[in-house]
Amino acid sequence: MNAYEAAAFIEESQLEAAVGELSPEQLSFLDELLPDWREVDAEAMRTEAWMEELEIGYSSSVESAGTWLRRQQELACSGALPGEQRTRLDEALPGWLMA
Repeated sequence: MNAYEAAAFIEESQLEAAVGELSPEQLSFLDELLPDWREVDAEAMRTEAWMEELEIGYSSSVESAGTWLRRQQELACSGALPGEQRTRLDEALPGWLMA
């Protein structure tokens, strides 16, 4: 299961739980399998997986996508972002500096 499939599974489980479509046994199974599944932000999971695939230096194991991007913007504005990194960001995420 890749990150996109995991995000879809978690999101679907959250929606089904919210409307009472999961049995107590299913809820217990999910709680044992993924203790924090109810709090997971599936959209953030997808975004982070996508950003890692862009190969722009982002790693979800280090920080959130938003925090990383803000840091890249700060580095660019101060002139400390290496030119190669800025080029990768410009190509992969047009408008990233203005976001």
